[in-house]
Amino acid sequence: MSEKPKKGAKLLAFWLFGTVMVVFAAITAYILFIGRMAGSITAMMAIKSGFPIWGVTALAAVIIYAGYYFYNKNKN
Repeated sequence: MSEKPKKGAKLLAFWLFGTVMVVFAAITAYILFIGRMAGSITAMMAIKSGFPIWGVTALAAVIIYAGYYFYNKNKN
């Protein structure tokens, strides 16, 4: 892979990782906020409850990055 696709892959990885972290934080905070208003919920319960949402987001980020990486590798 030449220098330009490597730079693009690093930038894509940065943004995908940031997206996953924002989704994780937002979903966990939302579940904690609503859960604390409705009753008692712990942080671990909120993380476990949000796993399907942020887990799918993380999986999608890995698939997107792998697709981009292999597309550029085969293109050159």
